Amino acid sequence: MQVTVENVSELGRKMTITVENANIEQAVEQRLASIRPSVRMAGFRPGKVPMKMLARTHGPAARREVIDQLVQDSMREAFTQENVNPASPPHIDSMKEEDAALIYTLNYEIFPELETVKLDGITLEKTVAEVTDEDVDKMLDTLREQRMTWEPLKRAAKEEDGVTIDFVGTIDGEEFQGGKGQDVMVVIGNNSMLPEFEQQLVGVKAGQELTVTMTFPDDYRAEHLRGKKADFAVVVKQVAKKKLPKLDAAFAELCGVEGGLAALKKEVRANMERELAGALKNVNKRRAMDSVATNNDIALPTAPIEREAHHLMEQAKNNLRNQGVKVEGLPFEISSFKDNAEKRVKLSLLIGKIISDNKIEPEEKRVREAIDAIAASYEDPEDVVNYYMTNQDKLAEIQMMVVEDTVVEWIYDHVTVEEKASSFSEVMNSVA
Repeated sequence: MQVTVENVSELGRKMTITVENANIEQAVEQRLASIRPSVRMAGFRPGKVPMKMLARTHGPAARREVIDQLVQDSMREAFTQENVNPASPPHIDSMKEEDAALIYTLNYEIFPELETVKLDGITLEKTVAEVTDEDVDKMLDTLREQRMTWEPLKRAAKEEDGVTIDFVGTIDGEEFQGGKGQDVMVVIGNNSMLPEFEQQLVGVKAGQELTVTMTFPDDYRAEHLRGKKADFAVVVKQVAKKKLPKLDAAFAELCGVEGGLAALKKEVRANMERELAGALKNVNKRRAMDSVATNNDIALPTAPIEREAHHLMEQAKNNLRNQGVKVEGLPFEISSFKDNAEKRVKLSLLIGKIISDNKIEPEEKRVREAIDAIAASYEDPEDVVNYYMTNQDKLAEIQMMVVEDTVVEWIYDHVTVEEKASSFSEVMNSVA
């Protein structure tokens, strides 16, 4: 077998393969002989169909199968011989039979050969933060808000009070779609209703009836109501204020923690520190990866980018489906995913180069620490640990995560680093 390779572009290659003594005719005859016992044809017993007739009816298909197999075998051998790992599925450009030989050409792309990953000149910001007592107190306030109740009042409503109402809206004396509600609680100032509506509830009392008059904004989501003036007949059924639970042992038990308020604070802090550690890792990882991608200009094969763009588009569709959105008919354009796909393909090559050059492997200790960190937030951590340790796919995900973490650490070790102090809330908001 003879193989020649021609460069047609920076990453494009044209390979010509000559299979000498291909023996196609002999292989076709053998193929026909192998299927002869199972071929049924009117006027002949099974296995007795004449070979000439068999060649006329089944010969073309047998020839295609023989050539397909010959191409697959020779192509695989040629790629091994030339040490080729194509970045795209090879496309056969031409094929001919010449005497006893089969000659064909194919086009494909290769991945770029990276000599090194360039990190010179990179100054990388590294965000650092810690959980403070104030952060814990704010989180406890959030937990209290989540478990608050509403205490009915006799006084008039004011900002932040909850007013439960029935209402019927009309425009020019006619009721309109979406303008009616029963037992609707409006928290004044929360903007769950339009501000103009909410502000007219300030000062109302339980049992009061009133008319709220307002004009819908010109950019209101319901097009048929934009700019329209509406009257709402409102019946106030209750005015109530927020009642937050006390921070005590009973509240700790309400949150599922035994041991009183001190134990609750300890668990809240531990959870916040785990969340912060994960968020910091993601923030700094993204920054490191972005810098490496920007600092390395490399040619990229088109086929992997196309595949990744399609993957990202399908991922976006599935995310919407999971939110109950019908994606059929939505204007998804593959071009809108190309930039992100190109960046991911580039990073995949750069990360792979760093891993291979530095022989980075997932350390068993770090893999177990990562699994323990995930399991810590569950009710029965040991079950979670066993699940990851016995599920090869899940274990491989953690191992890859540990390898990527090691790559990020390697990047920070080889660039100029400037630490930037941040707060818990700033970090968490940046990854929300």
